[in-house]
Amino acid sequence: MFPSSRETASSPSRRAVLALILPAALAACARGPMHQEMIDDVRYVPVDPALALRLINEYRAQNGVAPLALDGELTRLARDYAGKLAEAGRMSHELEPWGGLEKRLKAGGYAYETAGENLGQGYRTIQQTIQGWKNSPAHDRGLKDADMTRMGIASAENPRKPGDVYWCLIFARPRREPAVTVAPANRWGPEPPAAVWRVPVKLPFLSGR
Repeated sequence: MFPSSRETASSPSRRAVLALILPAALAACARGPMHQEMIDDVRYVPVDPALALRLINEYRAQNGVAPLALDGELTRLARDYAGKLAEAGRMSHELEPWGGLEKRLKAGGYAYETAGENLGQGYRTIQQTIQGWKNSPAHDRGLKDADMTRMGIASAENPRKPGDVYWCLIFARPRREPAVTVAPANRWGPEPPAAVWRVPVKLPFLSGR
């Protein structure tokens, strides 16, 4: 079972870390606590967004919360930021010059009513990562936040340090109706399904509820 806090000869352990921006309107980002734990040191498996969606929605259903939908734009933004974290070899919600979640959503033209972000470093599989988020009360609340309707998720490995893996999960409730488009290819992995919430960048960006 992942994660494990016990070290064994057949399953060596490594440290994993989580960071959180609490779901909010993001007029002022509220940072949650850091969470550290030991996990089984297994082979890295890049995230499959559809599998992540299914696992998270199963957990939400167990807790009486409506399911999320996979958002292509949020997945693109999550993939871009996970890649930047991996390139930098550092986990931060405000990696410069890209800044915090509010700045990144605005730069991506994503108009939202509320949004939040879970990060992780060191986890090797989506199962480990989700279990880690469940083990941290603040991150767990993000997984079960009934205000959120959409999600995007990505992972990326530090190109200079194999096994140093970064995870980015963005939740949101957008302002616009969905449209269909296809995002451009990305070096960090295959694109998510084509259904996205397309928001023209030229529209005024509004934060707050």
